[in-house]
Amino acid sequence: MPTRKRTKAIESDFGVFLQKHRTMCEVTYEQLSEGLCSASELKRIEKGERPAGKALRDRLLYRLGIGPDVYENFLFEEDYVQWKRRQQLLYEISRGEEETARRLLEEYRAKYASGEQTDVNSRLERQFCLCMEAQILRSREAKESRNPRGLEPGSRKTRDQESQRTGTREHEGRERETQGQETQGQETLEKQLCTLFRKALELTAKPAISESIKGKFYSIQELDLLLEWIHYERPSTWEQRYQEILSAVEEAGLDRVNCAKIYPKTVYYLCRDGLASGTLGLEEQAEAMTLCGKAVERLREAGRLYYMWELLTLMNGFAEAIAAGQRAVGALHKAEELEEQMWKRQERIDALEAVYSEFGVSRETKDSCWLYVENEVYCINEIIRKRRKMLGITRKQICEEEMICSEKTLVRLETNGKRVQREVVKNLMKRLNLPVEYCRTELDTGDPVAVELMDQLRNRIRERETAEADQVLAQLKKRISLDIPSNRQEWLNCRALNELYKGAITKEQCVEQLREALNCTIPYEIAMKQGERYLTNQEINCIHNMVSYHEEMDEEKRRQIDILEEQYEDYEGDRLIFCFINRYELVLDVVASELGDIGEYDRSDEISRNIITECLYQRRSYGVHGGIYNMKWNNDQRHKKGIPVQRRYNPEEELKRCIAFSELGMDKHDEEFYRRKLQLQKEG
Repeated sequence: MPTRKRTKAIESDFGVFLQKHRTMCEVTYEQLSEGLCSASELKRIEKGERPAGKALRDRLLYRLGIGPDVYENFLFEEDYVQWKRRQQLLYEISRGEEETARRLLEEYRAKYASGEQTDVNSRLERQFCLCMEAQILRSREAKESRNPRGLEPGSRKTRDQESQRTGTREHEGRERETQGQETQGQETLEKQLCTLFRKALELTAKPAISESIKGKFYSIQELDLLLEWIHYERPSTWEQRYQEILSAVEEAGLDRVNCAKIYPKTVYYLCRDGLASGTLGLEEQAEAMTLCGKAVERLREAGRLYYMWELLTLMNGFAEAIAAGQRAVGALHKAEELEEQMWKRQERIDALEAVYSEFGVSRETKDSCWLYVENEVYCINEIIRKRRKMLGITRKQICEEEMICSEKTLVRLETNGKRVQREVVKNLMKRLNLPVEYCRTELDTGDPVAVELMDQLRNRIRERETAEADQVLAQLKKRISLDIPSNRQEWLNCRALNELYKGAITKEQCVEQLREALNCTIPYEIAMKQGERYLTNQEINCIHNMVSYHEEMDEEKRRQIDILEEQYEDYEGDRLIFCFINRYELVLDVVASELGDIGEYDRSDEISRNIITECLYQRRSYGVHGGIYNMKWNNDQRHKKGIPVQRRYNPEEELKRCIAFSELGMDKHDEEFYRRKLQLQKEG
């Protein structure tokens, strides 16, 4: 009986978290559980009476509009290995490595998607595998036909022109035969994709195929499957179905990032298929352009670039047609306004095309892998072993003096990679000043309002809106417990930065306050020691900010930089850095800048290139303009010192690209900085 009570207490952690969000969203048990489990099973999960596997936990949270982008997840080694295999599969698909991706998919399917049909976790794994199979096929579709359904002019016209140049009937006959084979092949491929998306959707959301989704609470992954099925099946009600998805997204109360993952894509599909149908007159094109503009703003608010190039290109196509219509009726002023907007959009399009091309990433969004990327996942077994050794705590202290568990249990956990009772894990992690929840943001809280306030605070501080940040800090202090070390750490960290930006403290004082914040969970001297280490995101953030504001490049600062680089070495080697891009782009951007300051230009450029490339693949804007500026600065220094420049660049063009990407991500503070630099560049 005691063991049962302990297990229930641990399972209830997630249950309480889920229940709070479900009731806040006013979602019933039946709505949330539909297609996954029964309402009674969901009740038991919330009460902590029934465990839920990671796949089910994630899907339930996604249906409530909670994505994993700002959450850390902690898994036992067996589950961590599965996560790692899944992410490496996503990496190969997104890079277009079809052969490797197919091999990894079959290995994954054989191991994780062969369970009973009635088991929800097995169904979710099968759904994932079907979707990945479709993504691999789509990469082939993109290679074979860059413009499906005749959206843009190009391939056939080019073939006809070539036929005219040859002027031979024999060649024309071969061309017609080839075109017929290509058309048939394209149709077969589209049928395959349609079947895969339908089968995947039926595993958890079958009613969505034939019924309205109004009043349903589907995850963005399920909505994406529905979106793809509509596109390839093309039912007679396709336009109405697309509009339903847009309404569902708007009514779901998704955060900025999750909204950006599905809303712009739906708008793009609606407008693309509308153009392909040939039914869009000027009035409909004006409506479509407005809708595209709304989608672009959703992307900008989230700092994301999913289908950004496509949407901007569509908008300019619509605007050109509408402007021509305005000129035809003598409305010259309206036509000129549209053409001015086209010119501004074209600057952004040109910047996107130039940067995507330089870094070898497709400007077109070719897959939906980003929907399945799981960020910030860590292996419980490893972090407990590393953290215990960092703090100099022996197994004897843990097992005999503090009586958390037996030494045999600790050895099984640390050395053999085994699972142990979750109550034991909770006590171990608490003893090591580590988070104990299944998933968490920067804060140790189950309060959704506090989580939202934290998101607001990050944005206020980033844009140097110090008065507003003070207000949010005060609100946050009332909603969280500062007696919890990690909460106190995050709050002190944010306060120190805001005080610095207000001018209330010096950089030296800020660094001291950041050290105080770090000490909440781990002594600074221990964090700086040589050897294996595990640092939480909050601890890394404290050290990252110390590096930013400790001006002198002394031995201590160099050690801090080395530690920041070390945090991501293993992930880089395993091709998993995209799963840690939230922190990586921030932390390593500072490292790259500092290395440039001391003349290590090549290593600085290498880091910036890595950041830019990963951000482009993940369709993120912030790390791109920061990386471009850093590489531009390094080349400026090389020129001054007579060092050969390996990369051709135009300083003004680089700054214009920085401005374009900062505009796209609504990074106002950085945009103003780049504009000042551009003005100085022109004057100098």
